Formats: sequence, structure tokens, C-alpha cells
Amino acid sequence: MKVLILSLFILANGCLAFGQTNESTQPEKKESDKKSVQKTDGAKVEKEAVRTKKGKGKKADVPETALDFLIAGNHKKELDDLEAAMLDYNKAIELDPNLHTAYLVRGAIYFILQNFESSLSDFDKTVELTLVLIETSIKRGNVKTILEDWKGAAIEFNKADNLKKLMGEALYNRGHVKYFLEDKEGCCKDLEEAGKYGFMQAYTYIKKYCQ
Repeated sequence: MKVLILSLFILANGCLAFGQTNESTQPEKKESDKKSVQKTDGAKVEKEAVRTKKGKGKKADVPETALDFLIAGNHKKELDDLEAAMLDYNKAIELDPNLHTAYLVRGAIYFILQNFESSLSDFDKTVELTLVLIETSIKRGNVKTILEDWKGAAIEFNKADNLKKLMGEALYNRGHVKYFLEDKEGCCKDLEEAGKYGFMQAYTYIKKYCQ
């Protein structure tokens, strides 16, 4: 019987790193495997949203925009109020259907609730949207390089690098969901892709699940 080992949510955008074991085939998870994953650009998203709100003189505790609801959901998630957090994430996505980080954190909550189909759907959407953002940033960086806008090009390429880190997390999480849905081939493919995007923790689970 598979047992979920749910790790800590991290940072403002609440990305969930998680692992699991199979009592009959997998060794007991070591304490070193329970570390939270590396930082993403989620903190920057929340910081920028707060800065913008202050600049406009809005009350920080009254959510209005998609980012506001994302931040509110993150705070409720940190208090383990998952149902309330889910409502805020739903509202964030309703206001901005292209807010990739909202799908990422909502997918993580679905995973905790063992709603694997919905979790998979949200991680699919995260991967889809993030890939577009990566490609767009790289293209913009290339254009700015041609225009000899070196500073602008560097900003775009750095943005692409940060998005690649988030992509690695999304693929890593999706791989685990596929494992619970007994899609071993899909699981291993996602974990391998996560590793290529620099999410090194994926290789630990490749050794456990895919070799």
C-alpha cells in the first residue's frame, strides 16, 4: 500500500515538494529526503504584488487582483486552512486563467487531499503555461540581443532561468502524481525532465522508481 509523505510547502507561492514510499517495494524514506525543495521566484511574485498594492494606497488585507488572492491563499495554507486556501486559489485562477503559479499551488493541495486526477490536471496546466513563458522570454532576450539591449536581454534570460526552475518543480510534482496513478512510464519521464531543468532532487526518485 502506498503511503504519502507530504513535505513542507515552501515560500510565498507555496510550491509543494513531496515524496512517497511503497511499503512492499520501497525503502523507508530517510530524513535527508524530507528537505524542502529549492526556492523559486514565488517570493518575488508576492513581494512585487505587495509593493504594487502599497504604491497604490490599497489595503494589503483586502484581496482584489489574482495575485492578491494567490497571496491570501498562501497565508491560509501556511495556517493549514487548506479549504480556505483552495477558495482563494480558485478565485485567483478565475481572475487570471494564465497565472501558472496558482495552478502549481492548487495542484499541491489537491495532492494532499489525494485528489490525484485534479492534481494532475493542475500540474499539466502549470507545465503548459510555464513552457510558453520560457519560450517567450528567450525569444525576447534574443531580440534584445540583436538590438544590443544587453541589460534588457539579461533580464529576459534571467527570467527564463527562473521559470525553468519552476518548470522543474512542476514536472517533479507531476511525476509523483503519475506514480500514484500507476503510470510508471509517465512518472519516470517527468522526473527525468525535471532533472534536466535543474531540479536535482528528481534523481533521488529516479533511482527509487525507475531503475
